[in-house]
Amino acid sequence: MTWCLVASCFAAEDAMGMSSDVALGDDAANKGKSGSASAMMRQTSPVIGYQALLVAGQEIDSAYIEETLGEPYGVIVFFHDQGEAFESNGVITPLRHYLPEHGWSTLTLSYDLPVDSNIMLSTSLADQRVATEGGSNNSLVPDNATEDASGDVVTGDKMENVALSPVPNSTRVEAALTMLQSKGFESVIFLGHGKGGEVAIAMLDSQTLPVAGLILVGMADAGIGDDFEGSEIPVLEVYGEYDLSGVEMAIKQRRASMKRVSKNNYSVREVLGANHVFYGLESMLLMTVRSWLKVTIADPRKE
Repeated sequence: MTWCLVASCFAAEDAMGMSSDVALGDDAANKGKSGSASAMMRQTSPVIGYQALLVAGQEIDSAYIEETLGEPYGVIVFFHDQGEAFESNGVITPLRHYLPEHGWSTLTLSYDLPVDSNIMLSTSLADQRVATEGGSNNSLVPDNATEDASGDVVTGDKMENVALSPVPNSTRVEAALTMLQSKGFESVIFLGHGKGGEVAIAMLDSQTLPVAGLILVGMADAGIGDDFEGSEIPVLEVYGEYDLSGVEMAIKQRRASMKRVSKNNYSVREVLGANHVFYGLESMLLMTVRSWLKVTIADPRKE
């Protein structure tokens, strides 16, 4: 394992192909400010860059920040982890705030990553009714209504669907990519954290905008690497020294698979001292991602 003291070391290692590095450095990358949101976005939320994306008749949370370097390199679409809020102190929020200062526009969405079975939106309303009326919660159907064979509730002449199915992640991503295409972007970088990485990989065959690169942070599923081992796009995997159980082993297995198929544009970086959300070491994560983007995506475009 190679110990790299400066970001320039990443360029040398990437040029050699398959490598596994330890990211070290100072706090220089922590100078990013979160107040650089694009002025073109109408603010309807405290979340910087927030805009509601209308998808299949439902509003999906999304946030877009335009690059502020003045030298645009492209756009990164983020995929948050299971159990993470749309905007939190985890991996996605710091990256989407800081990378615009380095020439990368960023877009993050709210995804459907249920831990258990999907919860019907009407449940909360039924709970409120029980609390206020002291009624039973054995059924979501009003007392004066009946249910037809499809599960819809019929009250008199009116039919109401009490369950609103979640919008599929594929539909959300395609809507977001269509929006980015309207802004003039010709390709995107996908960055997924944990379970979000699995969603990102599933979206690689998007027909709206081609994916120019894939970054996976702390992804545990070992077998999912088969989905991109034959792809020509460059891939970066980042994980913390104290990441979740199974992450390091899964990455080792994927790295071995990439060697067997001679995928030379696959790289792995370990950040010492970091946990799954890189708490306290966000600057190291930023430096690692930014350096790989510069060497692998930005610089080749200038040649």
